[in-house]
Amino acid sequence: MIATAAATILHVNDTPASLYLGTFSLRQAGYRVLEAATGGEALQVALEGHPDVVVLDVKLPDMSGYEVCRRLKADPRTSEMSIIHTSATFITAEKKVIGLRAGADVYLTQPFDPEELIATVSSVLRLRHVERVALANAARLEEADRKKDEFLAMLGHELRNPLAAISVAVQMLGQKDSNGLSEADERRRSIIERQVNHLRHLVDDLLDVSRITRGKYSLRRSRLDLNSVLQHAFAAARPVMEERGLVMRESLPAEPCWVDGDRTRLEQVFTNLLDNAAKYSPEGSVVTVGAHLDGEHRVRVTVQDTGIGLPVEEQERIFELFAQLDTGLARSRGGLGIGLTLVRHLVEEHGGKVEVFSEGAGRGSTFTVTLPLLAEATQPARPDAVPERIDMRKGEWRILLVDDNPDAREGLSEMLQMWGHTVAVASDGHQALAMATPGAYDVIILDIGLPGLSGYEVAEELRTRVAADAHLIALTGYGAPEDRVRSEQAGFDLHLVKPVELVEIGRVLAQLGPVKRGAPRRQAARAKSA
Repeated sequence: MIATAAATILHVNDTPASLYLGTFSLRQAGYRVLEAATGGEALQVALEGHPDVVVLDVKLPDMSGYEVCRRLKADPRTSEMSIIHTSATFITAEKKVIGLRAGADVYLTQPFDPEELIATVSSVLRLRHVERVALANAARLEEADRKKDEFLAMLGHELRNPLAAISVAVQMLGQKDSNGLSEADERRRSIIERQVNHLRHLVDDLLDVSRITRGKYSLRRSRLDLNSVLQHAFAAARPVMEERGLVMRESLPAEPCWVDGDRTRLEQVFTNLLDNAAKYSPEGSVVTVGAHLDGEHRVRVTVQDTGIGLPVEEQERIFELFAQLDTGLARSRGGLGIGLTLVRHLVEEHGGKVEVFSEGAGRGSTFTVTLPLLAEATQPARPDAVPERIDMRKGEWRILLVDDNPDAREGLSEMLQMWGHTVAVASDGHQALAMATPGAYDVIILDIGLPGLSGYEVAEELRTRVAADAHLIALTGYGAPEDRVRSEQAGFDLHLVKPVELVEIGRVLAQLGPVKRGAPRRQAARAKSA
């Protein structure tokens, strides 16, 4: 707190006797006191003396104390000073309100006892100290939050790089003919694939929860049938259920359930709920998933397990960030304690609500998601995309692949060559720039987190100097919306987030248009976006 001896008070009063008595009392209390008899003088002294508190009479010869107060609060150099208005004449409630609205902290009516003045100044100084501490703490928290976001972004990139290498390798095994792997090897490949997908979802949840809780994300809404969303979630959860010896019973309405939602995010909601049910259920138990129309305006989805259940006190906090049940089973099944936080935020952003009910420990749990329905669609929904197998026919592209992870670089390079493309590789930005002579490549696949020069810097140099006409694709662990915006600004045509399905890379390459040598592709793209 500001010590009395260190606090400076500016006393402003045009009556000599009142000025003398107030100043005398403040100095007796140990304060350093500056004086002014007019509004103009008060403004000048405040600028030069930097007082902590201004004791300001309302009635001054050149301007009112209200105006002095407004000017002090409007000037960044004096805006943090605390102001005590004093008056012997302007003492009505209306006048006090005017003073407080002008920025005063307290309004004292003259005549006042010296002890009342000292106590008021002391109180204002205490409040000012508390405010300063709160602001300092807020600044520290904001800085800590910024560093946390930077850490999460780097963590996501660093985790996605090895995941990408493993994912490419296991997908390449899956692209072989059915006779290429023995039944045992295929089973082992499936295990690796499932666990890589699980790790990828953990990384995605970790990054998503930071963006969602700060509101730094947006939903890509469209009219969709919730039944198809649930079927996708069932397909993703079924291998996990089977692996853990669980039985999943499903029940969906015969008619479509039209909602206005983000398909990816809603699938994330129900996949997390199903994964949660699997995690907390003992082997051999049943998980029941059902959806039904709740009147004409809502659809209700329940995920019910017969597992360890929830004590009443846990039901109150289960949706909090990093909340986990303190049980041996829960800890042994892992998880970050963020999946249900994501579920709550995403459901609420869709205009719905999520609830949990359990009769207690050992009695199972039921999670219920309620979402608003749309009016029945007048046009049929677009059919869901059918999973496709990559076409192995010969490609035409000359590709430069730039990645500092040797395993990811080697695996993807091998896959691209299997598809018939001509591939050269570089391990950093400097090597890429040296290799990317004008007209040498049709497609450049470029990591962003490179040593030395970042992928953004490499892309900007490629666009301006040697590869203005090449297709430039970012393949990176940085997947936040701001990363995508920065990629576009740097000159990338596409932004793919690791680990990416090989079928997606194959689809992207198959859909690329012909390269027109010498065409100012980036300038044309910018003109179109403008």
